[in-house]
Amino acid sequence: MSTKISKVALLGADGNLGPAIMRALVENGFNVTVLKRKSSKSPSSYPSQIMVSDDFNVPELTETLKGFDAVVITVKGSQTDLQKRIAEAAAKAGVKRLIPADFGSCDSSTQFAQDTVPLFKHKANLRQYLTDLSSKNPSFTWTSIVCGHFFDWSLEFLHIHLSQRKAEILDDGTAKWSASTLGQIGEATARILRRPDVTANRMIYIQSFLVSQNEVVAAFERVTGAKWEVKKYESKKYLEEEGRKAKEGDLEAVENLVWLVGTVEGDWTGKKDFAMKELGLGEEDLERVVRRTVERLG
Repeated sequence: MSTKISKVALLGADGNLGPAIMRALVENGFNVTVLKRKSSKSPSSYPSQIMVSDDFNVPELTETLKGFDAVVITVKGSQTDLQKRIAEAAAKAGVKRLIPADFGSCDSSTQFAQDTVPLFKHKANLRQYLTDLSSKNPSFTWTSIVCGHFFDWSLEFLHIHLSQRKAEILDDGTAKWSASTLGQIGEATARILRRPDVTANRMIYIQSFLVSQNEVVAAFERVTGAKWEVKKYESKKYLEEEGRKAKEGDLEAVENLVWLVGTVEGDWTGKKDFAMKELGLGEEDLERVVRRTVERLG
């Protein structure tokens, strides 16, 4: 059976990452159909789209996905039960590849990440489910993408406050961490589907660049022509304080913990599945990306 992938179903095209993946898939010549919930209030419409029931029931999805080569999911990563139903339906429908909503800001396979943020246990559980599903259905495969923090999505998430010319950093700011732009993640997704044989059943690591927080602040200072105020946090104390808040239900604290994990444990370059060369991806220029981001956000 041919492993060539041409027809792709995309769920989550109107989200934060979806548009960049949609654009990359189209630019790489894939035939893309967007799946949308019947209750969706999004005004967006696409040349090819299918409305699906909100409960994503397996029998309906199985019929819907017949004829597709791949499914890419960009909904919230916490929606693991929904993703399991989609995966089950995809396997039954004969879909060759599924890319789940992993797109890891952090490496959720590590014990530190799972102990710090419960979401990462769910992501690891989903990957195990996909592994088991592929072992029972040899024609079905999966690929997860670990990309580091989304660099040009939310500067506030990175604790970079553009309008105030302020930044917050952990410890001395020298730890190196991998980050990716939305465009780089989209291109990586397309290239994974272009090379299905070498990317099957793997957790792939990619990046736009490997940087330190000090390097990021310096880039913003050069681009804005201003000296920035920098506030430092001791990472162990920060982990304890934000961890306590997160256990009390503080959602902002959970985001802060994700930021911490992806900063202190975010260097992918030594991972065996660091796949930049395999995918033919080039790194981006930090200052150029910062300039583009500043111009867009003001």
